[in-house]
Amino acid sequence: MTPSKLLSYLIIILVISTALLSSCKQPSSAQLGWQLVYRNGPNGETLAGDKAELLEAVRNGYPIRMGWGIRRASDTTKSVEHVADAIFMTIANGTEVFAQSVQIIGQAPDLNSPDLKMRFREENQWVRMAGTNGYSTSLMTNFIQDTLVNYGQDRKAGTSWYVDYGILPPPSNKAQSLWD
Repeated sequence: MTPSKLLSYLIIILVISTALLSSCKQPSSAQLGWQLVYRNGPNGETLAGDKAELLEAVRNGYPIRMGWGIRRASDTTKSVEHVADAIFMTIANGTEVFAQSVQIIGQAPDLNSPDLKMRFREENQWVRMAGTNGYSTSLMTNFIQDTLVNYGQDRKAGTSWYVDYGILPPPSNKAQSLWD
């Protein structure tokens, strides 16, 4: 094969490849990276998004984060908001998602100081569990003495649920229950 014929073939292949690649549908940036897919209220009511999308993401193994916040009843300008990776996920009865946050060293916010401060609790580790039905609880341990400090209380709280779709769009096929 002559060099000019080879060059002609390479140009044709390049033109065809460019045409094929440019005709492929690119995922929208709205479907990539971390996305808020669902937000429930304290009684499990839907405030935003679609719980079915969250269920699909859990079944497909996507990374999940949960976010929540609290305000002081006596001064609603004093608040904290948290976002944490969900490290253990459970789908109960096919309809509700429950997640545990990663265990962290506890924080002690000083929200009244003019120079706002956030300090570590010296001995305590903390973990949270939340559900799409509004249920939440927490657990605090003293990691130095290896003892339970506070088992927490069952509470009703809203939670925002985020999914990391990374660089690929969500799959179009429906995920099956994991017990099948």
